[in-house]
Amino acid sequence: MERTADLFLFRLAKLASVSGQPLVRLCEGKYGITRREWRLIVVLSQEGPLLSTALARRASIEPARTSRTVTQLVVRGLAERIPRSNDRRCIEIHLTQRARDIYADLYPVVREIEGALLAGLSAQDRAELSRLLSMLESTAGALVPPEELPKADRRKLHRK
Repeated sequence: MERTADLFLFRLAKLASVSGQPLVRLCEGKYGITRREWRLIVVLSQEGPLLSTALARRASIEPARTSRTVTQLVVRGLAERIPRSNDRRCIEIHLTQRARDIYADLYPVVREIEGALLAGLSAQDRAELSRLLSMLESTAGALVPPEELPKADRRKLHRK
């Protein structure tokens, strides 16, 4: 009988949770931001201002959650919504200097954590891991589209 601990998705979630703890502690404890806010800061830092839909796609976060997270970033003074000059209906998300400073401070630490996590792997192992992850990401993207799966009504789940 297969144990839950042997399931790939369970192991992957456990690895993400355990290896992500230092990042979560830094994000929340030192910078007062969530992991999701950090993801958007990383994407915007590396790719420049984006429309919310493009940001959601590049960060692999649902558009509605991206919108809520952008609102949190704006409220915290970490991002701004700026209309494009040639089409004021298109609103770009821009990082503030404060967010860019957080990125400049935190990103090297994240790279150190990643380096420590992968330190036991040879260069060949790292290349193979990267290849396998790319293959799994591609396969995962071809699975049943989320819009075809049932969605929980979270309002009902939180009622007593």
